[in-house]
Amino acid sequence: MNAPESLEGWQAASAIEICASQLRMAQGRVVGLDLNAWMLACESTGLDRATAIDLFPAIEAGLINTLQQDA
Repeated sequence: MNAPESLEGWQAASAIEICASQLRMAQGRVVGLDLNAWMLACESTGLDRATAIDLFPAIEAGLINTLQQDA
């Protein structure tokens, strides 16, 4: 399994669980993750703002990719 190896990794993983359902949709398709929800989730887990912003593009791409594979 791809378990996080740092405190920041665990915080990001927790934030993903919190806001994974907060998706931006267009024409019935997932087009992204809600940035505001992501930032609030990261804040609630204690992940610092700069790290949260740096991780967002990869988290969003991975989530979209996974959801498209499941469809």
